[in-house]
Amino acid sequence: MKRAQLILLFVFLYVFRVLFGLSHQFFGSGEVERDALQTYLIGLKFYTTGLWPFFGPDQYLLNTGYHAQVPGALEGLAAGLPFYLLPIPEAPFLFLNLLSLSVLALLAFYICRRLPNLSFPFVLVWISLLPWTLNFSTHVFNPSYVLFGSVLFFVGFFEALPTFTTGWFSPVLAFALMGFGMGWDMQFHLSWVLLTPVALLAFMWRIKEKQAGWKELAGGIGGWILPFLFLLPTLLNYGFGQGKAGIAHAGEFLNFKNVSEFWNVLGRYFSFPCFEIPRFIGSGTGERLQFFKDAPWLWAPGVFLILLGWLQPLVLLFAGWVKEPPKGTRFMAALTLAGFVWVWVCFWFTSNGPAAHMYYLFFPLVTVYFFYLWNWFSSVSWWNYFAAVCVAVSLWFQTGFMIHQYRNGNSLESDRGKVVQAIEKKDYRLLSERRPWPVFY
Repeated sequence: MKRAQLILLFVFLYVFRVLFGLSHQFFGSGEVERDALQTYLIGLKFYTTGLWPFFGPDQYLLNTGYHAQVPGALEGLAAGLPFYLLPIPEAPFLFLNLLSLSVLALLAFYICRRLPNLSFPFVLVWISLLPWTLNFSTHVFNPSYVLFGSVLFFVGFFEALPTFTTGWFSPVLAFALMGFGMGWDMQFHLSWVLLTPVALLAFMWRIKEKQAGWKELAGGIGGWILPFLFLLPTLLNYGFGQGKAGIAHAGEFLNFKNVSEFWNVLGRYFSFPCFEIPRFIGSGTGERLQFFKDAPWLWAPGVFLILLGWLQPLVLLFAGWVKEPPKGTRFMAALTLAGFVWVWVCFWFTSNGPAAHMYYLFFPLVTVYFFYLWNWFSSVSWWNYFAAVCVAVSLWFQTGFMIHQYRNGNSLESDRGKVVQAIEKKDYRLLSERRPWPVFY
């Protein structure tokens, strides 16, 4: 594919994803439904007041009344700085989608570098139209920013493994990417702690192979320091205990309910690179059926993708273990399964339920494994036609879903006039107030 065509493809995907993000629910009646609005307000408050955003995402537990904020300025800056470049309501969405699509392009490029038989445009289109990357990386909401850090982290992780590296860049840069990715995610979601043993695994592996030393360690620390600089003012002003408050509160000795969530976590974990449609069209069977009643033109693509989305995780779970898979497939299967076990075990020791967005960080790991299997199956003569059908149906459904959301949802466009006034008069309260909790910022 020529460079001009790749640029046009990137522009198309960027515009599509921006429009999709803008169609997403911006506010709602319940506390959870206001999370996106509150994330947006943190950025808007920074822009309209000029106050440094010492704290980022709101953390709360509705059943206990606990509330706090994740320390660090990155969320406020990521959502607020775009207003300085382009003072329009859509500015944070434009920046977020530039971040997320760029890092998806990096992931697609890495996958194709590892699996040269795959087409870069196909891989990029596939992962850009996935339900997870569309619904969690296109609208201004703190988990949406996690994708940027996690892709950088896992690309670095793969390149740091002695027996798995492609030699794309040096081990020092690989550890720097891991450190930066972890430091970035630290200020957007508390799930960043899930990445710490993964980085340790890479370092210990290199030590075992006598290929690690102070340079790799310095690279990891150096990469981590860059985002840490935006956390440091908070720690200096409010104390170093702020960084552990939310994690400590969520801790629990042994949550037997989460132990029993094995199959739910397993299914959700392997669904990240798949067509997990039901999750995003309604919270239960009734809402999902109502969605198709309201949008009958989406029955055909919806049923196709839902059935395929049920089958895909099963293939991911079992196909990597068949006799004599292509080189590297079994290793990726073991690595991906190990990631699942780690996630599941971590939930044994927290009072939080195992919601899938809490381990969305592992999307790059499962996705690379997904394309190992796809590369294997692509030797079948009709597989390319099947791939084209999947992409076309996915685009059909997601376009219809986006239109449905604009018609029926409370998108940013519903309150655009208020945002325009807030920007012009430099008063974020013209849009809405921050939560009434005793927050620091």
